[in-house]
Amino acid sequence: MPKYCRAPNCSNTAGRLGADNRPVSFYKFPLKDGPRLQAWLRHMGREHWVPSCHQHLCSEHFTPSCFQWRWGVRYLRPDAVPSIFSRVPPTKSQRSIQGADKPVAPPPPQAATTLTPGPAIAASGPVHLVVLGPASGSPTTAATFLLTPLPPPPAPERPRPEVPALQARARLGAALGVLQRRVQRLQRRQKRHQAQLQALEQLAQQLRRERLLARARGLQHVVRALSGPEESQTFTIICGGLDVAVVLSQGPAPPTVDAKPELLDTGTSSA
Repeated sequence: MPKYCRAPNCSNTAGRLGADNRPVSFYKFPLKDGPRLQAWLRHMGREHWVPSCHQHLCSEHFTPSCFQWRWGVRYLRPDAVPSIFSRVPPTKSQRSIQGADKPVAPPPPQAATTLTPGPAIAASGPVHLVVLGPASGSPTTAATFLLTPLPPPPAPERPRPEVPALQARARLGAALGVLQRRVQRLQRRQKRHQAQLQALEQLAQQLRRERLLARARGLQHVVRALSGPEESQTFTIICGGLDVAVVLSQGPAPPTVDAKPELLDTGTSSA
């Protein structure tokens, strides 16, 4: 069953937008809290009406201070009392709806009052005026008139309540996006540095091999100059590297350059 507001002169139903451009919310009457229920009915102008557990008031009758916000959702405070009601007479459809409610106890009889001139005083609700007929043999007849005061001037537009949770969430999202972009930029820079480091290591290894080979060739010329033409010797010369060893020979065995994975520390000679 769709919810609708039971306040006089209010036709808000579920799905409508309120003055703050938010969907109207509905709240049940505090039936278990007698003093608070009487305060609700007194502000509505229906002190003798008995609401049921299936009837509601919409959020348009509460001031912003009556709500508390949690993660963008507003909740009614435990001590909230509605105070915003229109005094415009209800339409025919609203009177028919109100007539279907539980019967209202008649107000206590009031004494006859006389109107005296004076400054106008704004009434907070309907005023009952009892007029007694002239004294005669018949029982005194009385007529009751219902005087409705003029509606109050429209209240100024209420400022929209701030939603700090949504604002904080937006700021956190923006900061997270900045951090993610910074991390991606650092990752790309790290990949470039790794590629440059690998290229430099390969270049250093290549230069080291070329330097060792040049040193081995120089030693070969020195050994060849020191030995005679009739001698045939083979030498194993360690050039100081971990992966290059040079074998120099004279005579039948041609000089060779051999690459080995381990350091050679012995030498052989043959006549």
